[in-house]
Amino acid sequence: MKTIVKGPVNSEPTLVELENRELSRVAAREGFVLLKNNGVLPIKEKEIALYGSGARMTVKGGRGSGEVRNRYSVSIEEGLKNAGFRILTDRWLDGFDRFYADTYEAYRVEMEKRVEGLRDFGAIQRAMIPFDHPSGMNIDRDDLAETDTAIYVIARQAGEGHDRRAEKGDYFLTDVEMQGLKFVSDNYKNMVVIVNAGGLIDLSYLDELNVSALVYFTQGGEEGGNALGDLLSGKYNFSGKLTTSWPESFDEVPSAKNYSDASEDKYTQDYNEGIFVGYRYYDTFGVRPKYSFGYGLSYTSFAITFSSLDLEKGRCSVKAEVKNTGAFEGREVVQLYASVPFGSGAEKQRLVAFAKTPLLKPSESCSVDLEFTFRDISVYDEASASWILRGGEYILRLGNSSDSNCVCSVLRLKEDRVLEKCTNICPLQKPLEELQAPEREKENTEGVPSFDLDRFVPESVVHTYDTPEEQIDSLVWKMTDEQLVELVTGPGVSATGLQVQALGSSGNTTGKLYDSLGIPNVILSDGPAGLNLSAWVVQLPNGEVRGALIPENIEAYKRYLFGFNRVIMLSRMAKPEDGTLHYQYATAWPCSQLLAQTFDPDFIEKVGYAVGREMEQYGVTVWLAPGMNIHRNPLCGRTFEYYSEDPLVSGKMAAAIVRGVQRHPGKGMSIKHFVANNCELHRNSSSSNLTEKTLREVYLRGFEIAVKESDPMTVMASYNLVNGLHVVNNYDLLAKVLRNEWGFRNMVMSDWDSMKAEPNDPEVPKTGDVQKAHKAQLDLVCPGREDQKVALLRGLKNGKVKRSDLVRGATRILRLIRANVEVPVKD
Repeated sequence: MKTIVKGPVNSEPTLVELENRELSRVAAREGFVLLKNNGVLPIKEKEIALYGSGARMTVKGGRGSGEVRNRYSVSIEEGLKNAGFRILTDRWLDGFDRFYADTYEAYRVEMEKRVEGLRDFGAIQRAMIPFDHPSGMNIDRDDLAETDTAIYVIARQAGEGHDRRAEKGDYFLTDVEMQGLKFVSDNYKNMVVIVNAGGLIDLSYLDELNVSALVYFTQGGEEGGNALGDLLSGKYNFSGKLTTSWPESFDEVPSAKNYSDASEDKYTQDYNEGIFVGYRYYDTFGVRPKYSFGYGLSYTSFAITFSSLDLEKGRCSVKAEVKNTGAFEGREVVQLYASVPFGSGAEKQRLVAFAKTPLLKPSESCSVDLEFTFRDISVYDEASASWILRGGEYILRLGNSSDSNCVCSVLRLKEDRVLEKCTNICPLQKPLEELQAPEREKENTEGVPSFDLDRFVPESVVHTYDTPEEQIDSLVWKMTDEQLVELVTGPGVSATGLQVQALGSSGNTTGKLYDSLGIPNVILSDGPAGLNLSAWVVQLPNGEVRGALIPENIEAYKRYLFGFNRVIMLSRMAKPEDGTLHYQYATAWPCSQLLAQTFDPDFIEKVGYAVGREMEQYGVTVWLAPGMNIHRNPLCGRTFEYYSEDPLVSGKMAAAIVRGVQRHPGKGMSIKHFVANNCELHRNSSSSNLTEKTLREVYLRGFEIAVKESDPMTVMASYNLVNGLHVVNNYDLLAKVLRNEWGFRNMVMSDWDSMKAEPNDPEVPKTGDVQKAHKAQLDLVCPGREDQKVALLRGLKNGKVKRSDLVRGATRILRLIRANVEVPVKD
């Protein structure tokens, strides 16, 4: 059959694109966080000054898998103009355009020198370094504008494959930025600072300046500029809240001294802070961050009061009243924290529930329900391999951030109760010294409403760990060894013979079994901020699909590809007149961190549904998202791809977007990167070393919530090792936890090129072993290489690989393919 390319042939925006564009604008508006405001916002003046590296060159999203080829993006300057502001500083902005272009040209020339003579794609990638967004230019007297209000935009770029650095131009401000900020502070009555960065930066220098307002823009997607204009003009109100604590200084981050390349062994990441990540550390050890977890201002104010508490088996529900006590309509995020009995060495408090109000007019009130399960207030006890409710007092706190809440009720339990009996997993390979919490002061809860938990504790669940059984697909029984191996190993990035194709996607399942067994391929698309597809593709009369040889593509390849890679890519392109030109513009959504800052799972589900419409439009079956790794350290290169430092927020947001996408029949998501993939340095070879308690309470918990509340179509196993064993070969994680304890029955795939074919090949970096993957309950090897197929066939012959393991994996892959509606399986 001829390959199906579903992208439209008309260049005009589709209805889906137009509607998603507006939803993206709302998402950014709901997620931007107002950190400071002395009353200057909303801005009353219509003529303003604008400076900073992100003013015109606004960073919409991250590098690598976070890329999206959208039709256009609205910069902060454009968004302000669209909101009715007149920008008076074109001279400085035009000068920065020239500076940016010159800086990039110098980078491009340097990269061409670095890759000269190289012919291997991997070698070229390793020789390159990322382009750092220029920090700006000095501002002088000639750049002054006659207005009281100036906006300064600080911008940073980050992305896959590289962690950030604790140095000027990255985590710290540059001398040029400090000069510009001081100049604006000294010469304007009002200075508004916008942080356009997919992660935190050091803000200590701002304490020395006259900062009137501070906004965390994060990465706002294609409509970020318009969304900011909506808020600064007062057309809408801020309602975003931080999902990560903002430290006063980097040294206060508990993992600062040994994170990424600060570790003595670059292939080892020791999680010495244990469960004390983010606010769990700051609150427990009495360290006050600059801005706390859950913090965010509004143009109005709210009063939150406790109403009632209801208990039932295994669950607790708190009702709160919220009143808008200010003069501006707005929304509030109500947060419920719990302090569990300290005998377990627990943190001071943890988030157990949150809810966002509807839009409230001044003096208007509403009720919100905050529900949590007893698992949310349990602790993991390694000695007994159990989730336990400790006997004692559980203090519930109601408020709107981790450092702005009050005790509202107390739950009491007479003695320890076991909720779940598990088995120990992922043993440490060497002793790990962990941070120990100080003794907690006893709180006076006299007069606080109290409730007994004892009769509401459910029966203990005892997990069993038999190998999960599968009802083997009848088509799988017919397969030869070669066909089995073909199905469980992807066809590679440059696959041919596909039945459905969306060029630029990250991968596919194989299309080589269609003629013999009637099994079509399905499309897998990367891009946690939207589908990562080529914007223009040409389908030739013979069905082959290539990139479009048009000026936009040629210019982009000249700018962003270097040496032999560019030559090869351009040689594979086709002219539009040689076939049919298809358009694959995807929506560039706000980054995952910004989406989470909405604290609105119902809205995030709408975003997921909207992306599902694009998946239908372009023939994509699996969106390789969401990224769920915990914000362990602000230097992680992919912070913007992940939701939060808190596992509850991560799990709830992931579950919401998965549910939205999977409301479309045959469409699904791949939650990733499972698990403890918290830095990019040597990610194929780095071991995340942590105790089982830390692993289960912090790093697995979000994935557990997502699996149980949304049943994702796939889970992606991460590159890294956990306590010395690669996740792709880790039966404890992929079978005992994911399948036995959580009940996951769908497909598990590897991350791209995370397994080698020859485990003893010294020339290959230390990665997982493809011959051990399926025994560990991994199903699909991505993107797939011929040497991996050869290794699996050899393993079948010498007994290192069991056919039954491949049969099981093939059944799960085929179940996913059968759910796809693009091309049916021909039994």
